[in-house]
Amino acid sequence: MGNSDAAAAAAGILEVRNRQIAAVHEVTQVLFTKLALDDRIRDALRLAMAAVGATAGSIYLHREADDALVFEYVVGPADSAGLLGQALPSSEGIAGKVFRSGATVIENDVRQSPQHRHDIGEAVGFVTRNMVTAPLKTLDGDPVGVMQVLNKEDGDFGADDVEVLEIVAAIAATAIENAGLQREAQVAAVARAVGDLSHDIKNKVAPISMVVDLLRPDLDSMFAAIDRLCADGPDAMAASLRNATSVVRSEYEEHCDIVKEQVAAVQEHTKRIADVLKGIATEPQIEPVEAQPLIDEQVRRLEPVARANGIELSSHVEGVPCLVPLDQFFLASAVYNLINNAIPETPPGGSVIVTTRYVAEGEFPNGNCLEIRVTDTGRGMPGHVLDRILRGDATSTKPGGTGLGTKIVYNAVRAHRGVFVGKSEVGRGTTFAMILPLTTRIGG
Repeated sequence: MGNSDAAAAAAGILEVRNRQIAAVHEVTQVLFTKLALDDRIRDALRLAMAAVGATAGSIYLHREADDALVFEYVVGPADSAGLLGQALPSSEGIAGKVFRSGATVIENDVRQSPQHRHDIGEAVGFVTRNMVTAPLKTLDGDPVGVMQVLNKEDGDFGADDVEVLEIVAAIAATAIENAGLQREAQVAAVARAVGDLSHDIKNKVAPISMVVDLLRPDLDSMFAAIDRLCADGPDAMAASLRNATSVVRSEYEEHCDIVKEQVAAVQEHTKRIADVLKGIATEPQIEPVEAQPLIDEQVRRLEPVARANGIELSSHVEGVPCLVPLDQFFLASAVYNLINNAIPETPPGGSVIVTTRYVAEGEFPNGNCLEIRVTDTGRGMPGHVLDRILRGDATSTKPGGTGLGTKIVYNAVRAHRGVFVGKSEVGRGTTFAMILPLTTRIGG
């Protein structure tokens, strides 16, 4: 090789290195100067695409609940936004191959790849020609997802492109991991604050039970006096009195019971939070339980709330009820929160349906399971919001909401080694389902 050839080769290597350094510099600035994680990761993906000359890109994040890879970020043609929130099993596609192996894969002719899922891109009108897929891993090497760039503008992807993408992927994975740690710290801070207030909370709600205990005999006495008046007075007056008091007379005992039960539930919740903060682990107490009475009880508690909002709340059972290994407190809290979250999302005239399904035959999660499904005819939510809920992020679509209700459901499902799934369509409604094993499962 002559001096001119050597100089040209050196210049080419230097250009590649400069491109890599520039990409790292820009990505680092993006990831550590912007506040919103979504904006940071999406911009990092755009920079990765620009650095390697790709026309589209996506980031899949792993969803542990159903072992799926979910489109969390997509950059490309306008129609490709329809992929957001879609999921595929982590064992499928080139993305699944990279996620499982932890090794970057170049495919310069995806038509020759048996792993490539042509149907995914084609569903939104995008035809993939070539791609690079790199793993997203934490500092400890645990996989969290994959980054893909597609359709190089000029020619094939090469080793230099892989180096750039792997650098960007490593930095992006670190940002995602740090964001998760930050969320955990925020939740811990909230828990500490609630723990500090738990004593005051218990003191403030205790008088509610006392007032209810005083109110019930007063109402009993009032209705007894009304009955005497009706017996001694004119028929027209008696009819008027009975009509005026019929609703309260028929419902006050149930409402008093609900208030007392909710006060007890608040006290139990605050006690559990305080115990955790003292270092006492709140482990699930799994034992064979009749699930149906627990589920029916939550429906009964929330039926007056649904009725007041003009919503029909109903419950249905499929299959033959049986004993299920459950933590009663975890299950009751999860069902209550699923229904309680659905009611304000549903407009008057709509419905919330709780379906309990027992499947004795087959293999978990398709069989040998208890499925508790809550379906509403409410506002629905975008795919990316649904995905975060299913991954256990405390996400709320309501103004001022914390999202802790869905976090409670997620934690309850995990405590039972179950699966948390859902589907939603904006403007049409949402369904969440907890799928729990009918026999105790060991391990994750």
